[in-house]
Amino acid sequence: MHVLGPFDRFPLAAERAYNVPEASLDVHELMKGQVGLERTVLVQASGYGYDNRAMLDALARLGPRGRAVAVLAPRTPASELEGMHRAGVCGLRLNLLTLASRHAGDRAQRVGDYERILAPLGWHLQIFADAATLQALEPVVARCSVNVVIDHMGLPDAAAGIGQPGFQAVLRLLARPHVWVKLAGADRITRTSGRLRDAIPFIRALAAAAPARVVWGSDWPHIGFHSGQQVQGDAVLAHRALDAGELLDVLNEAVPDPESRRAILAGNPAKLYGFDR
Repeated sequence: MHVLGPFDRFPLAAERAYNVPEASLDVHELMKGQVGLERTVLVQASGYGYDNRAMLDALARLGPRGRAVAVLAPRTPASELEGMHRAGVCGLRLNLLTLASRHAGDRAQRVGDYERILAPLGWHLQIFADAATLQALEPVVARCSVNVVIDHMGLPDAAAGIGQPGFQAVLRLLARPHVWVKLAGADRITRTSGRLRDAIPFIRALAAAAPARVVWGSDWPHIGFHSGQQVQGDAVLAHRALDAGELLDVLNEAVPDPESRRAILAGNPAKLYGFDR
């Protein structure tokens, strides 16, 4: 999930793709209690750029129940990385979709740049990209020396079916022991239909391809759909009203075996994010 605010202490970056309401850790904790979730992995929201202070503040409040995925420049000093490691950060997010100009140029080279700084820490690289970009990056991701987590199921279009080339690239990558996928964003990939259950064939295919390397995420607070370009004006984009219980129901239907679901919700993330250490 993401944490946003409080804005009087942690304002959004000047370069951002949205203005959104605050989304506090306290409200997220209430939602977790309602649906039976215990642990939290914070992911740096694109609206904060490289300023991880809000995320690190929430991480400190979570204590051993929390881990985090930061957003940092490829030339971040080792001392800063080591401090974040001690705080509970265990990965970096490479967002190639929102404000894509931040990573203009050779994207394969950018993956390599991050690979070099992540390897000494044992961190993973979380890649948020559209299906076409992931397909183009398939060779570099396949040979990456650190764990790679593909965000939001690789962002296929559910209307195009599981045979679409980008999704097939994700399935091929899952044959590699260092590649993981996050089963979050059922609402994102079914945007054209608005029916969350249209994500079920994709969840089933991913869970079957790598049952020990898929994890679920709430993607709370469900930042509203936006263009991904620099925001113009001061209009506030409302968070989308999604029920975490309904998202979990979709997972339950896609993965009916209780032990497999337990692995996706608890065992696999314990390994990936270091909750078992």
